[in-house]
Amino acid sequence: MASFCKVSIIAFVLASGVFLSSPTQAIRTSEQDSSLAFEPSSNNGEDIIPIELRHYLDECLKKIGDECGAIFFTRIFIGKENGIPASCCQKLLDMGEECHYTITESIISRPEFRANATLYETRAVDTWNICSQ
Repeated sequence: MASFCKVSIIAFVLASGVFLSSPTQAIRTSEQDSSLAFEPSSNNGEDIIPIELRHYLDECLKKIGDECGAIFFTRIFIGKENGIPASCCQKLLDMGEECHYTITESIISRPEFRANATLYETRAVDTWNICSQ
């Protein structure tokens, strides 16, 4: 299980947009370690997010903020069933459903997340539904 510090680092990177804009960043998980790793850039450009989408995602991420971004990332991609503060639900709803699902799909499009796409999509829908009740 990832430590709070490592989860905070992941969430910070996600919320700041670096995770989505850097084609060289990956999350490596092993039985002993869950940490951010930086790898050489791929030559084929397969995982580079187009600039227009990157700008859209940056705007979405600004609306959600670092603290709430950490909560949602942890819930969707790590699977921790943490409580969602009402203030974060409000930010998610204000950000909008399109932003929420676009962020989720952009992360899922990364090679290191593709294998569990259905699980992450289900968690994203569940998270949206919890906040929109």
